[in-house]
Amino acid sequence: MRARNSVAYYRNTAISLVFCLFSSMQLYAASNIDRVFIEAEVSRAKSEPDNSTSIRVEQPLALVFDALLSRLAEYTEDITSIDFDHSLAETPGVLGIGSRRITTMVDGKTLVQRIVLFEPPLRFAYFTDMSLSTVRVPIDYSIGYYTFTEQSDDSVVATVSVTYKPSSRLTAFLVRIGFNRALVKDFEKAETYLNSLETR
Repeated sequence: MRARNSVAYYRNTAISLVFCLFSSMQLYAASNIDRVFIEAEVSRAKSEPDNSTSIRVEQPLALVFDALLSRLAEYTEDITSIDFDHSLAETPGVLGIGSRRITTMVDGKTLVQRIVLFEPPLRFAYFTDMSLSTVRVPIDYSIGYYTFTEQSDDSVVATVSVTYKPSSRLTAFLVRIGFNRALVKDFEKAETYLNSLETR
């Protein structure tokens, strides 16, 4: 069961941070999330991500942004639902920095990710808060940064860059391999899903 939870986490995180430098006002500093730490991890994701992948889809920019933020359950079989808690958002009740994305897995366990950057439809980033999650996986935390770029032919390139800290140095190599495989696989699923939609 633990192995399945790990795979489910990797897949979810894959559908999963850094394209530009961010000002302090753009990053969310909750009571138990250090702003300097978040900024450093976002910067690391930009220059030296642990994993990164991209897809190209023939869909409107806003649709691609929304799908990778909130429609994971529509193309990832290990996820049953995506919900948001906006009680700690900068603007309470409104999706944005400080909102929590709560992913429920098929076994009922949850993964909590706090939005730390939100600039629709161009980019968003989240911090995976393992202290609030009931899913148990071999990492202490992760940062996911998504960028969306419209091309000259009106297609959209979506890129995710991820940083994380394995819980143990002994398993770090295996975590990296598993994370990367899941990231690529789930982004491919997202690409297939998005290109199957008749919205153009």
